[in-house]
Amino acid sequence: MLKIAHIAPDEKFIESAVDIFETVYPGQNIFYITSSKPWTFLEEKPIYRQLNKKKWLKLLFTQRDELKDYDLVILHGLPSAFLIPMVLLKQNYVWLGWGFDYYSRPFDSDLLTVPLVLPKTMEYTKAFFDADSSNENRSSDVLTAIAKSLVKMVVCSKFFYQLAMRNLKVFSPVLPLEYDLVKKKYGLGKYTQYLPWNYGILERHIIKNMQLGEIDSANAILLGNSATATNNHLEALDILENSGSSRTIILPLSYGDKNYAKLINGYINSNPKLLNKCQVLDAFMPLAEYNAIINGCGFVIMNHVRQQALGNIVAMMYRGSKVFFREESVLYKYFKSMNAFVYSVQELKINPRLLDVHLNINEIEHNRLILKSIWSEDVIFQRTKDLVNSSIKPKR
Repeated sequence: MLKIAHIAPDEKFIESAVDIFETVYPGQNIFYITSSKPWTFLEEKPIYRQLNKKKWLKLLFTQRDELKDYDLVILHGLPSAFLIPMVLLKQNYVWLGWGFDYYSRPFDSDLLTVPLVLPKTMEYTKAFFDADSSNENRSSDVLTAIAKSLVKMVVCSKFFYQLAMRNLKVFSPVLPLEYDLVKKKYGLGKYTQYLPWNYGILERHIIKNMQLGEIDSANAILLGNSATATNNHLEALDILENSGSSRTIILPLSYGDKNYAKLINGYINSNPKLLNKCQVLDAFMPLAEYNAIINGCGFVIMNHVRQQALGNIVAMMYRGSKVFFREESVLYKYFKSMNAFVYSVQELKINPRLLDVHLNINEIEHNRLILKSIWSEDVIFQRTKDLVNSSIKPKR
């Protein structure tokens, strides 16, 4: 029997990871959750242990044998704090990349050579947040602030990152081509392998609550996936306003930055044309109600430059929606390389009539075959076995 430790935040993807790893390696996983309680997405289970600051310190200094006793430590995302055990404790580590953790690192410029936030969204967010920052409370504990700054300076440095990478056995970013981008930009360990692994299985997680069929009656447009500036909502809203389309625009803004959600709401409310067409989802609602709204979207616009919202995209593609990406997006290049029926936001700007017609059944089935080749149960289970087996050195 193996012992596999997972270090992860309280995020919606983690439940699917628990299901996958426990199916392939039952009773052999413990998930250390770094988020404070009460948790938002995870329910209390014996497999979860809270990893607060006190527990962190014990694992790193006084209870080092606890982490050393595992055959493998899997890091779900890699914020700078997760580098600390990689430097202090020699172990077999796997980094399951999420995107936020490699599209930017604090010691270097962004992974891509193009800005992740487009000019109008950047201009509006900067003005909004600059005005809001005057109300922030400043810490009066100067010594504490200096100590935190010094620790942050070390942990967030390129030197510290490179030390951590020496113990990294496998890096699995969301998309295959991102491995080479990260290796070239930030560097990886000399022996760090690439292996594919994705959160979620089509049948068990991604399309579990998805209503299939009747795509021609799904007349709304889904815009973005969260209240984050990398969605570039403002540029997309301008394109839709100028398109002449009367379709309802659904904007999920309950997940992410509440201040950014306020900004987007304000922009919509100040524009009568948009106000009549937009439905903002800025409060958490029952899953069945949310799914009913999303199921009504036969068109999806993801105006990100970086890779983001892949789970949502896969679900909507399988549903049969026509999906638009930015041409700069690695997701657009990824799906185009597999000959999927996807479109670019730039095409839509030139030809708004792309919103007049849904995908036909042959195009939908073609896209589904592509998705099954990556996210089907058999594929994900085999990739999980490969990930673990390739990461563990035989014990002497």
